[in-house]
Amino acid sequence: MKLSALPKNRIVKSTKAKIFVCFVAACFLLLILVKPILPPAFSTEVSQTPIAQSECTIAQSGDPRSPNNPDIPYIISPRRTLLLTDKPKLRWNQVLGVKSYDVSLQKAGSVLWQTKVSTNQVVYPGEPRLETGVEYLLNVKADNGKLSTDEKPNARGFSLLSKEEAQVVKASMMQLNNQKASDKVKGLQSAFFYIGADLKSEAIETLEALISSGIKETSVYRKLGYLYWQTGVNVLTETNYLNAHKLAVANKDVLQQGQIAEALGNLYIAIDDQKTGRNWFNKARDSYKTLGNKQRVEELNEQINQLKTNKPTA
Repeated sequence: MKLSALPKNRIVKSTKAKIFVCFVAACFLLLILVKPILPPAFSTEVSQTPIAQSECTIAQSGDPRSPNNPDIPYIISPRRTLLLTDKPKLRWNQVLGVKSYDVSLQKAGSVLWQTKVSTNQVVYPGEPRLETGVEYLLNVKADNGKLSTDEKPNARGFSLLSKEEAQVVKASMMQLNNQKASDKVKGLQSAFFYIGADLKSEAIETLEALISSGIKETSVYRKLGYLYWQTGVNVLTETNYLNAHKLAVANKDVLQQGQIAEALGNLYIAIDDQKTGRNWFNKARDSYKTLGNKQRVEELNEQINQLKTNKPTA
């Protein structure tokens, strides 16, 4: 058969799969070669490059204003992500005073599955089976009448990783878990791997499990803050960045203090809290001043002055 006779979508999918396989192989090789060194994103020795400039910028998040309303059962996870598992944990905001939630999973506008629960999470049972290449939307209605879709703009859904890509990831993760390393190192490397494969939900669950096990470190909270920003849950973005900054202060890690303060400044500016945003930019500037980073001090001074001249958005 001539190549031109092949369906275009089949060629595109095949090419994407090959690229993904190469990427995963490269990631896994990197993790093996640098063992037991942690990936830079999780290392306690952070590079001198102020990576906070790429955190919490408006361009990184499509929904900078949402979700904030505590009365809405907005979706926490999974959202804006690929998934490895076909039985994901579904989570949403726990609304004060609400005793029950009607939960449904939609496919192409039709209800695929529904249930009623009294908690703010439930594990999808796996039936009907989820398909690859399909976007699914999780909808929740609280007994106060509020809907997850009341979040404006609405959260984007999730899709399953293709079977070929999932096999590669699972095989690589199995080899990773067979390494002789501490649970902490394995957890951090797994999260790094998931992030690279755009499996944000699995990465979040892995990092939160580390915290629950007692591993409460600046880099873990910081990465969680970044992931929640990527998925559009700015309430948890704020919580995790604040925890990260508190630990950075306690550990006298001036560089991370500056980077996290800058990320928080960008977050508050994006949700139209310019006063708080300026305060965090001031803290970031002071940290960079202590480090002698004149370039970042000048850049932040310029940013702060611009905010002073701009009228707050309604």
